Amino acid sequence: MRRFTAVWQDRPSLVVIRARARFHTDELDRLLGRVREGQIVASAEVLRCAKALALLIDSANVATLLIAPRDDEDHRALANVRRALRAQASRSRDPAVRHQTERLCGGALVAMSEQNVRPPRLPQASPDGLVAQPGEAAAYPLALAPSLQLWIESGIDPGDLIAGARALLAQVELWRRVQRRLTDPGLLDAAIRGAMLLAYARLAQLVLWPALDADEVSIQRAALELIAPRHLDPEPLRAAIEWAAARSGHGMER
Repeated sequence: MRRFTAVWQDRPSLVVIRARARFHTDELDRLLGRVREGQIVASAEVLRCAKALALLIDSANVATLLIAPRDDEDHRALANVRRALRAQASRSRDPAVRHQTERLCGGALVAMSEQNVRPPRLPQASPDGLVAQPGEAAAYPLALAPSLQLWIESGIDPGDLIAGARALLAQVELWRRVQRRLTDPGLLDAAIRGAMLLAYARLAQLVLWPALDADEVSIQRAALELIAPRHLDPEPLRAAIEWAAARSGHGMER
């Protein structure tokens, strides 16, 4: 229980996550610009590097939506992302997109409260994620392209990710039952939220990563089925996984 409590209490800073996302976005733009200008050829290696950077950006965006803010700057970071999502949804003619965005970002009152919040002050990202110091935004520049390519080629273990998520969510349910019998139910709040954060982080990684075959597509779908009936979990968490699945165009039908 202490481990999960620590996960919640020591959760990452959103401004660091946003700094990482900004850095990788700039690197991806730089890479694509070099391709457009004919400085480099759109080889398989370059495409893998671009895919890795895009996956890092999407992962940071989903993490921003999953992790609760720790302070005012984190709240500003989250508000900034949600404003961008609302603006994107307002341009869509698909009612389902607007509904999903409302679930993800809160309703009209939340939108009004965040409308004029100033953008966060983001730290500089470390130029080498392999040597970043604690609290720094560990990022991966184009100079580390071989490492990015190796990372995307190495893949993930979808079966392990969903098994771990199921075990964590089962622990959450056990603690919720215990919580109802406690004189002070708040004693388990941090542990529950920590375990839930780890579970949803696993599911986010699972649905974001490119599915390699029909079995992996099936596991990705199982991840969405796992959270669908979990109405006691915060709505934005479930919506974030669905949004992550929609962001990934790899293998899954949307």
